[in-house]
Amino acid sequence: LYAIQRLQGVLPFNPQHLAGIEPSSAFNTSISFVSNTNWQSYVPEVTMSYLTQMAGLTVHNFVSAATGIALAVALVRGFARRAAKTVGNFWADLVRCTLYILLPISIVVGLFFVWQGMPQNLSAYVDAHTLEGAKQTIAQGPVASQEVIKMLGTNGGGFFNANSAHPYENPNALTNFVQMLLIFSIGAALTNMFGRMVGSERQGWAIFAVMFALFIVGTTVI
Repeated sequence: LYAIQRLQGVLPFNPQHLAGIEPSSAFNTSISFVSNTNWQSYVPEVTMSYLTQMAGLTVHNFVSAATGIALAVALVRGFARRAAKTVGNFWADLVRCTLYILLPISIVVGLFFVWQGMPQNLSAYVDAHTLEGAKQTIAQGPVASQEVIKMLGTNGGGFFNANSAHPYENPNALTNFVQMLLIFSIGAALTNMFGRMVGSERQGWAIFAVMFALFIVGTTVI
């Protein structure tokens, strides 16, 4: 990820001809996305090329989310297994989570986002002229594919600096509702997974009920 950022000026999928990221920022961003912190100390649409966004940041959004699920699965196996030498293979779980859960959901919801007006292209930015005669540069790019895993994986790191407050990342009320569902989906689903793996779905629903109650109390207090 560090190398992609540093070399993006000479790599493809960079229609705006953005220069490579300076070392400290590239290192900071790499550590941030690898550790699922996803903190952005830059303005993405004027700093990161399409390749950096797709092959760099989006990939880590997938991997960090899959890592969290894999760790949860290992923990549940520890509860469920009465006698075992291991709690599973992390790499196998990582691949399964990515290929069988995150990617299929991201493809379907990503297409839905495109249908709702979210950009998904590799074209250069568009220069438009306002009614007052001023020139405005409108950023675009592979937004939908990054937005869906950003929300599904409870990551940060939006395609635009304003994240989901930007109309291209969140065009309307329907996409906003779907994004809220995506944020909660993995955490909520893991409670049901726990119940199924330990052989008692009631326990999963009990955990879900506690989480839901704490969420309601927390939001009410705030």
